[in-house]
Amino acid sequence: MNVHRFVFVVMLISVTVYGESKTKNPCDSIIDCEKKSDLTSIHRKKITFLTTAINEYSKDANIQSLIPLYLKRIRSIILEANGETGYTGEIVLKVSHKPEYKVSQMKKAEEDLTFLEKNLSSCSDDQKKEFQDLTKLLKSTQ
Repeated sequence: MNVHRFVFVVMLISVTVYGESKTKNPCDSIIDCEKKSDLTSIHRKKITFLTTAINEYSKDANIQSLIPLYLKRIRSIILEANGETGYTGEIVLKVSHKPEYKVSQMKKAEEDLTFLEKNLSSCSDDQKKEFQDLTKLLKSTQ
């Protein structure tokens, strides 16, 4: 009986250790991530898709293709940090976050805004206006 238990424990450990070590990305390309982000109203999911696009697939992308991703991510980060979930239905779901979480999320939004500010020359007029709107939104929520 002890041998069976030992074999079971070894198998369990090997599956845990040698199992799939890399987490699967929620999307397969910048375009796929942006589409999935656009298809959901839930800010946390939007942030996940857009962050994956930026972190995993932006290496060969030009700045013009990244700007919309940053703008969308900033908006979702700010709204989510302020308690907006994006869930729609019969009930509007709002949450309260710990102050530390809100501060850390706002710092992420600031970092994205700084990136965009450095690349404003690559932004269209509409994108520049959205950048200004998001900057005001961030300042008004801090």
